[in-house]
Amino acid sequence: MKLAIPDRFSRLFDQLHANLFPRIDLELRVTRTRLARSIVSAQFALLGVWAVGLLLFRALNSQSRIANDLAGVAFLAGAGALALWLLRRRFLNTAGYVISLSWFLFVIASALLVPEYLVFISAAFFLPIFVSGAVVGGWSPFVFAFASIAANSAAILISNSAGTVPGFINQSSLLVYVLVFAVVALSAALISNSLSEQIQRSLSSLHQQADQMAKLAHTDPLTGLSNRRHLFEKLESEFARAQRYRRPFCLLYIDMDGFKAVNDQFGHLFGDEILRGSARSMRAVLRGTDLLARIGGDEFAVLLPETDLVGAEHVAAKLRKALAAYGGQMSPSIPSLTLSVGVGQISEEDDAIEDILARADKAQYLAKSAGRSLTRTQEDLEPVEQA
Repeated sequence: MKLAIPDRFSRLFDQLHANLFPRIDLELRVTRTRLARSIVSAQFALLGVWAVGLLLFRALNSQSRIANDLAGVAFLAGAGALALWLLRRRFLNTAGYVISLSWFLFVIASALLVPEYLVFISAAFFLPIFVSGAVVGGWSPFVFAFASIAANSAAILISNSAGTVPGFINQSSLLVYVLVFAVVALSAALISNSLSEQIQRSLSSLHQQADQMAKLAHTDPLTGLSNRRHLFEKLESEFARAQRYRRPFCLLYIDMDGFKAVNDQFGHLFGDEILRGSARSMRAVLRGTDLLARIGGDEFAVLLPETDLVGAEHVAAKLRKALAAYGGQMSPSIPSLTLSVGVGQISEEDDAIEDILARADKAQYLAKSAGRSLTRTQEDLEPVEQA
């Protein structure tokens, strides 16, 4: 029972922290970081104009007192500089709180120093509410909304007791003013929170759609394997890696023997099912780092990182065995399925992926010409080319 209370408080603290410092995905973080920098840049621009205006006013009127105003400018400028420093170190939520809190404190100080303009100054309380919602999100706008309600109510009561409250606010309208401000502040927080969540949902939806489009662009719709485009992209990447680190890799070019006869005899729908089943059976015996792709019709390719010719021939035998096991599950009236495989390996003389592609393709053609269910490597091409 003694452990239940700390656990309860721990869960409450975790929930509070998660809502005050919400985690966001990378894309939304980038968007909010840009927004925060834009807010700080606009803040610096306004402060610069304000400071120049104060100095000009002081030059025209030597009796004017601008010390408090310049102190406010310096305070907000320092807070903006701190926020930029935090943003450069990727402390987005903390930077958002620094920007919002600096304006919140500035409004409170202004209300205390110039109470006769309290009603007009109190409108600036909405700035930290919207800024926190846009940059931080979560419960942050409600935190500043309740803090603004409390601060504004305290300021109006203090001003009223000191007799410095604006003349159009009397005792009977004081409560109405406080209530109206509270309703507007909470409404602003609700709007800010809703907009923040809607933007996050929209970006998440767009991110998911982009992932789906990328997957569709790299996937063969019939078998679910990688398509020719994805194979070539991975081949380019593996080619560069293998050349840089002088590591081996092989490429298998595969043609299904007898598939055309099955397709002609039993129809295209059955042929499509044969292709899907064959793809599943071959993928099941490959490593997670290997890439099996359908490059068209009944032709497939396998990218084998960190594999030499001997290892590639072993993989070809495993694929042939897996396909035979799949074919054994079908009716005896269906012709047996076998593979003709050509194997190419990267060499020091290769300048581009087309070199290894050409050797694998020639080796596969050689295997196909020699009969069914054979594997030929680029080493088998040398006697043929010499002849």
